[in-house]
Amino acid sequence: MELNQKKKIEEEINFKELLKSPIRLFGWVFVYFFLILLVLGIFFGHKLIPISFNIQSVGIIDSTTIKKEIPESKGGIIPAVDLTSIKTPGSEMIAKGKELYDANCQSCHGANGMGDGPAGIALNPKPRNFHTADGWTNGRTIDAMYKTLQEGILTRGMAAYEYLPPQDRLDIINYIRTFTEFPPITDEQINSLDNTYNLSVGINKPNTIPIQKAKIKLEEDSYDLQTVVINLRTKIIQDKENTAAKLLITNSLDLNKVLLSFINLPVKSFDDYAAGLTNAPLTLGYRPTILQLSSSEIKAVYGYLNTISAKYRS
Repeated sequence: MELNQKKKIEEEINFKELLKSPIRLFGWVFVYFFLILLVLGIFFGHKLIPISFNIQSVGIIDSTTIKKEIPESKGGIIPAVDLTSIKTPGSEMIAKGKELYDANCQSCHGANGMGDGPAGIALNPKPRNFHTADGWTNGRTIDAMYKTLQEGILTRGMAAYEYLPPQDRLDIINYIRTFTEFPPITDEQINSLDNTYNLSVGINKPNTIPIQKAKIKLEEDSYDLQTVVINLRTKIIQDKENTAAKLLITNSLDLNKVLLSFINLPVKSFDDYAAGLTNAPLTLGYRPTILQLSSSEIKAVYGYLNTISAKYRS
């Protein structure tokens, strides 16, 4: 009995025999291996969910989502530029140019003009490095740089700064020119600037209001126009015994549209009105039957519309 027990124990712990036939352990190894794969699968599968939906947190601010508000300002005549000062800008102009550069350009082009500003990290192509002489879209001369600030470069994400006064733009350019060596300023370049942008004449700057305020104003104007249309429609219905009003009601597909088109469109005379009816009656809100009216009837309709809407038309 002891011999049989010893033989049984030896069979269970005989590692030499186990090495000769390792497949005997496959059953247990498979269980462990499966559990490890299952845990790893759950872990990485869970991590793939936010990746697949692109919701990884990003530390870079998308500058395209930043809305720059236009300040409210009163218009007037912007003084002419002293062309003689462009060639030899004084320290005051350079200092003002730095202040303007820091406020308008530094976020993309960097404090030293290396194109390494925080707002330009995510841009492609990268912002201009003012220290390099190659790859300038419009060129490095002062007239070319002014053109860039005036018009912007859409393909490179460069915004236009036409809202800045000409002298401010020239001050920015003169400050940028302190970063490194630029082509010398010539009389030909200055004359080109003056001929193209009338710098020596001065500019009549219009009044400006913030975008949000402009939207509110447009909404108010739209509301007022709708009120005008409702009032005119009410009057026409009240005048239904009037021959011209009756013709208008009978031949209108959308009376509101008729009134809006008459108020907004540049109808300066009966001939303009008749031409519009002939070309696109449906677009103006009329039924095609309007074209079957006699010339005198159409004139009566025009005269009636002109009378009731005269104070609302520009």
